[in-house]
Order: sequence, then structure tokens, then C-alpha cells
Amino acid sequence: MSEYTTHTGPDLPFFRLARREMPHVSRLLEQARQGAGTALVVHGEAGLGKTVLLDSVVPAAVPGSTILRAAGAEFEQELAFTALHRLCLPLLGLTGRLPTPQRAALQAAFDLGEGSAPEPLVIGLAVLGLLAEAATSAPVVCVLDDAQWLDAGSAQALAFVARRVQAEPVTLLFAMRDPDAVPALAALPRLPLSPLTEQEAASLLAALPHAPLDAEIRRRLIAEARGNPLALLELPRDLDPAGYPSYLDAPVTDLVEQSFQHRFSTLPERTRRLLMLAAAEPLGDTGVLRRAAESDGLTLSDVEPAESTELVQVGADVRFRHPLVRSAIYRLATETQRRHAHRALARAFDPEHRPDRRIWHLAHAADKPDEHLAGELERLAGRARRRGGVAAAAAFLERATELTPDPAARAERALAAAQAKHEAGASEQTGALLTVADAGPLTDAGRARLLRLRGQIAFSLRRDDDAPVLLLEAAEQMAPLDAALARHTALDALWAATGAERNGDAHGIKAVAAAVLHGPAAPPMPQPADLLLDGLATLFTQGQRAAGPLLRAAVDGFRQADDPGWLPVACRAAWDLWDEVALDDLATRCVELAREAGALTFLPLALNFQAVAATYAGRFTAASAMTEQAHALTEAIAGAFVPYAAIVLAAHQGDRGRARALFEQSMRAAADGAGGFVTIVEYATSVLHNGLGEHAAALAPARQAAGRTRLFWSAAALPELIEAAARTGRLDLAGPALDELAELTEAAGTGWGLGVLARCRALLSDTPDKLYEEAIDRLAGTRVAVQLARTHLLHGEWLARSGARPRARASLHEAHRMFDGMGATAFATRAARALRDLGDRPVSSASSPLDALTSQEAHIARLVATGRTSREVAADLFLSPRTIDNHLRNIYRKLGIGSRRHLRELDLST
Repeated sequence: MSEYTTHTGPDLPFFRLARREMPHVSRLLEQARQGAGTALVVHGEAGLGKTVLLDSVVPAAVPGSTILRAAGAEFEQELAFTALHRLCLPLLGLTGRLPTPQRAALQAAFDLGEGSAPEPLVIGLAVLGLLAEAATSAPVVCVLDDAQWLDAGSAQALAFVARRVQAEPVTLLFAMRDPDAVPALAALPRLPLSPLTEQEAASLLAALPHAPLDAEIRRRLIAEARGNPLALLELPRDLDPAGYPSYLDAPVTDLVEQSFQHRFSTLPERTRRLLMLAAAEPLGDTGVLRRAAESDGLTLSDVEPAESTELVQVGADVRFRHPLVRSAIYRLATETQRRHAHRALARAFDPEHRPDRRIWHLAHAADKPDEHLAGELERLAGRARRRGGVAAAAAFLERATELTPDPAARAERALAAAQAKHEAGASEQTGALLTVADAGPLTDAGRARLLRLRGQIAFSLRRDDDAPVLLLEAAEQMAPLDAALARHTALDALWAATGAERNGDAHGIKAVAAAVLHGPAAPPMPQPADLLLDGLATLFTQGQRAAGPLLRAAVDGFRQADDPGWLPVACRAAWDLWDEVALDDLATRCVELAREAGALTFLPLALNFQAVAATYAGRFTAASAMTEQAHALTEAIAGAFVPYAAIVLAAHQGDRGRARALFEQSMRAAADGAGGFVTIVEYATSVLHNGLGEHAAALAPARQAAGRTRLFWSAAALPELIEAAARTGRLDLAGPALDELAELTEAAGTGWGLGVLARCRALLSDTPDKLYEEAIDRLAGTRVAVQLARTHLLHGEWLARSGARPRARASLHEAHRMFDGMGATAFATRAARALRDLGDRPVSSASSPLDALTSQEAHIARLVATGRTSREVAADLFLSPRTIDNHLRNIYRKLGIGSRRHLRELDLST
């Protein structure tokens, strides 16, 4: 049931106007009846009729459905998961059907049981499962009114669900004023609510039960209402004796609010006090209002004059005529009146069972610093954290900061509040808190933590030039206080420096690395992170040969890691070692740990690493599915997605159009500060053009990428530069690049590195046959199928030029078979062209059952073929079981099979 009531029912002309938006909403709801879910944001200014539209359309469009309702409230945005709890309350009896981790996450989020802080992604998956269970008997329609006021946790969870209900008879309808007010919902489909036309407005005004209006007054009312139905309903109530409201010539929302305020000001004093209590309590709980009223010497009967003026109704719950009534009353009150109301409301809550509401009201009632109350808010923040409400914890800590009398304690709480805001994804909102913390006084440890947070925020906001300096300075300050934290901060600084590099100037990274080596030494029993830090610092200061043993020990240590924290950096170290087995293992471990933890911000990064490893292995279908998952998950958390794995995949596939679109997207991100992506795009561009046989076009981007700091993407560009330079006669470029490549790969000593080195030497040799054979022999024992296929291609092309036609055909057929099988279209076309030049015909690889499937379907088919249930696969892919079953039906139809058993009998190893 809506928290607000309105008298613009379907019998009024507003609904006989056959609003243009009604058919659109009805069509969406019809999809739910047919089993297809969707989501929609209906938006427009206050008073346009968003709530009324949904109230009128939903029951008629989906008869027999389960309709769940909740509304955001302006005064409770800082309380965690409140709107989500209200929405799901009727369904909590179904939580027993959810997997244990999801059930535990919901119980923790709704404060229904003890448990560790749940990850938001798991909460979203649990809500999806709950709605899916409810929808097994009838369609479910969720109506979220005033969504612009949803608390952050609820908004994020509902946005996740909204993107995953396509296979469920579940519809989510959000009504809000500004569609961009909630970033988590920004990507959902939108339906703007249009104002009434002048003719429609005149019809509505003529049908209202009031005295006849003068034509000029009617004209002015229509003009001032600007097509807003609520304004047309409310403004005629407040006409003065001359027939004019006294507050026209204001924005329409202000006009309506002033109309409500005018009506409120004419009420008896006791009624105004009671309405002030109701306006300050967002729950709409009649029991709370009664207790607060009694503590203030009032009774619920004092509401009767307000009910007669249709401002509010008090029954089983408290419902205002419109959200603007609540805000109008609250804004009209003085600060003293507001504090008085919150103090009375605080007395209405049991401190044992509802401490958060009680403390929340007491905080709003405070008119001076209060250490006891600040401490209570700090404890409440800890409680919110345990429920997974990091945004709520930040809000409580921010208010605690304002109420803290002692400057030192205030600075510490400001720092904690800023940290919580950063963790909640609101890094841009930390400025004022950081200023308070900086004003101090802070301890040396606090000052170091402040610097570290500034660096982390700079890195998250892509202020890449600032981040390494701030983090390094923080590490230096921490060194005498906490050596372990100082080393972790130094690793942060080094990671930030590698992300900031973009102009080929290695000075910044080398300076950070040199400072790291002069900082606290690793402990006697170093952890993998210690080895990784020293290894990377050594790599950037002394080179690959000196760093190799440290990096190898770090990578081996991280293979047993239980914490995903530094695994992405370890994956980069595996790249630097040219160790594709370690890269694949670490990336897979990265994804496993991220899934287990429900680490929503971390999983897309982990999937990108896994997708790159799959691309190098020639498993393009799997890589595509991983990049799609990463993109979908990033959208679900409203994050910024820079698809570097998709870039690398598109380049190897030879998909010129998709690659260029991804290149442009990433270069825009680079312009915003994500500098390291420039190198990735340059490397991928050189791969694309070399694959297409456009070696002259590959030369410039390969040269640019290879000329940057010796990170993996620039190192990976060296073979591309050598191939492009060799084929265009630029031996002056190829020779130095080969020397650099030899230094890196010989120090690594892996089959991948040495195989690529042998191939590149062959490109510059007058007698390359043995070198190509060495390259093939070394690469055949690795997982980098793409490099093996490219070596067969280059060898075959050389053999054809040398006149060894039978051997050339064999090499080119093998290259074509491999490229065709993995989906590397440009490379396969290049091999086919070389075969036709020899008078031969390329033979397409035997088709795989997966060829008929989308990348997502292929990924699901592989998982199901291992014996996993739909529920298990759904949990892995953050989808609903019904979505998996729908995909399976499509898979069975496309493959001409009828069961999971048949799926297990197919060869899905591609």
C-alpha cells in the first residue's frame, strides 16, 4: 500500500483523458502475465500523477498478481535497506527456499539475525530469488514510489534485480522525479510523464467541485499549473476573495507546496503539532505516532481537522495526501519545532528493539554537541556495517562528527565517515569530511591514514597523477608506526603508479619503486604480498632478471590465497613472468574467491583477467561470456566499465567494427584519467592490424605501446612491433625491439616467452626455418594457442615465399584450422588467402556444438554439462534459476537435444 493517498481516482477527468503513458505501462505488465519480466522508471516533476498512474494501471493490467509496494522517504535515506525491507516484508516466509548464503544475507540486511556483513551483490541475488519464488504462483509487480529517496542499499539491490528479471514474471516499476537522481537506476528504461495539454487541463479544472471560476482566473490557473494535475487540483482551494491565490508566479512545485502550507497554517495548534510529528517520522506507523503524540500531550483525535481538509489520513497507517504535504510541513517548521518533534518521536521507540530509529531521531533533535549521542551514532554505524549498510554507516558517522565536541575525536570520526563514504562508492562526497579531519588534531597514525584515504580516493576517481604521490607519502608516514600497513600502502602506490602511466615516461613508476625499496623491509617470514611488493619494485628499478625470483615466489604463494585482495596484482606479475599457467590459475582463483565473497566491485575485474587468459588460450567463446558477465555486473552496481578484456578479444577475433567501438570507448575513459588504457588500446590496435595483414597500419600503435614503461601490455606489444617492422622493412625498429624482448623472455625462461622470442628471431633471420620449428615446439607445450597458431601462420607464409610449397600448405592448413576453430576471423582469412595463393583450398574446422549458441548460452552449457544444477549455475552467474532454465530450453532447441544427460554427452571443450 502506498504511503501517500490521493483523491485523483479513476473517476476524475484526469483518468478519462486516456493518458498517453497508460498503454506503455499496460504493455509492460502484459509481458509479466506472459512470463517475461521487465523494469521501468516513470519520471516527472511532483504532481504529474506518477503514483496515480501506477495505482490505476497495475491492478487492472495484472489481475490476481502479487503487488508489492514501498516508497523512499526523504528523511530515512541514511537508514540501510529500509525500503527494500518494506517491499520484501510480505515474502519473508519464503526465505527458507533460498540458498543458505542468500538467506543469511537477507537476514543480516534486515536485522533479523546475526551474521557477517553481507555483500550487496549477494543481497541483490537473494531478493531476485525471493521474487522468483513468489512469482511461481502468480506474476509479481513491485511498485517503488518516490524512488529518488531510496536508501543506497535498497537502490543498489533493486537495480541488480531489475537487470535480471527478464525470465521471471516480475515487473519493477519505479516512480521518481529526476531519473538521474539515483545513479544505480540510471541505466534502466525510462518513461517520462508528460504534462497535461491546455485542453486536458481545462477539462480537469471544469470537472472539479468548486464554485464557478471567472474565465480570466481559469486561464491564469491553467497557465500557472503548467499542465500539472496536482496543481490544478490544489490551487483552486486557496483562492482569495478576489479569486486569486496569493502565491502565484512561482515554480509549479513551489505553488503546490505553498498551497499545502497555507492549508496547514489554518489548522488548530494541536493539529499542527501532531502533523509535524507525522511529517518527521517516515515510517507512517500509526503506533509510533500515537506514542509520540501521547508523550507530547496530544492524541490521535487531534488529526481530525487535517483529515477534513484532506491533508492526511490516519488509519492502520499514516498516509499524506502527497509527498509534498510532508515536505511542506517539515520545511515550514522552525528548527526548534523540528527538534521538538524528533525528541518526541525518539521517546516512541524502544531502545532495546529499535535503537537505530531512536538514535536517528535523537540525532536530529540535538541542538548542540553531545559526546554521548555521538558515541551512540558511532556504535550504530558499526551495527549498520554488520548489516551490509556501508552507506548508512557513513551517514551515522557523518552526523556523529557534527555532534562531537572534542576536536581530536571529531577529526577521527570525520576520517572514519570519509572512509565509509569511499567504501560505499560516494568518494566524491568526502571533501567536507576530509577537510574536518585535516583540521585535526590527528595523531601521526591518523594523519597517515588520512593521506592513504586521499590517495585511494584519487585513484578511484582517476586522479591518477595524485594517487601514487599521496599513497607513497602515506606509506612513508606509516613506516615507523605500522610496518605491515605501510608496505600494503606502498603496494597500493605502486599499483596506482602503473595505472597512471600513459605517456611513455617511466620516471613516476621508477620513483615510486625506488622509494618502496628504501621503505620498511619485508618481515623475516614474508607473505606473498611482501614478495609481490619487493618483486615489482625490483622489476621497475633493476629489471626482469633481478625481479624474477621474487615475482615467481609471490605468484606461487598467491595460488593458495584465501583473500582476493592482491590477486589482480599477482595476475599482472604472472604476465610479467610470461607464465600463462599461473595467469590462468590465478585468474580462475580470483573469480572463485570473488564469487564466494559476493565481492561485487571486485568480480568484474577478476572476470576480465580470466577472459584475457581464455583469449590467449584460444577459448574465445568462453572469453566472450566472461566479458559479458563483467559488463553486466558492472552495470548492476552502476560502476564505470572499461572493457580491456573485450578489447583484447575483439582484436584477436579480427572484428574491426567492434574493436574500433571498444577502442573509442576506452580512449574516452583514458581522457578522463584512466591513462593505462591507452597502452592497452595501442597494443590491441596493433594485434588487429597484424591479424588483418595490414602491417603498415600496425606499426605506429605497436611502436607507441612498446615504447612505454615495461609493463605487460607494452611488453606484449614488442612481438607486434617486430612483426609489423619486419614486414614493412623497418629493421631499424625491429632490431632494438628484439633485444628488449630477449631481455624479458630469457629472464622469465618460460615456454610462452621463449617460443615468442624464437618466432620473432625467425622474422629477422635469413635462415629462419629452425627458429620457427623451435618456436612451434616450445609453444606447443603451453596454453597460449593463439601464439602457436600465429607461429604456424608466419612459418607457412615464409615457406610459401621460399618455394617449399608442400610444407607451406601443411603449416597454413594447421594455422587455418586453429584460427577457424577459435574464431580468429582475420587471422583465419589471412591463412586462407595464403593457401589460395598456393592453389589450395582452406578447409573449415569441424563445427562445434557451441557454434549455434550465444557466448552466454555456451558458458551455461559447459557448466551444466559438468553436472551442476540450475540453482548452482544461477548462483555462479548471479542470475535466477528460471533464467538458467530458459537458457537451457534455448540450448536444447538449438542443439536438437532434450536433456542434461544429452548435454553431458556432447564435446563442449572448445
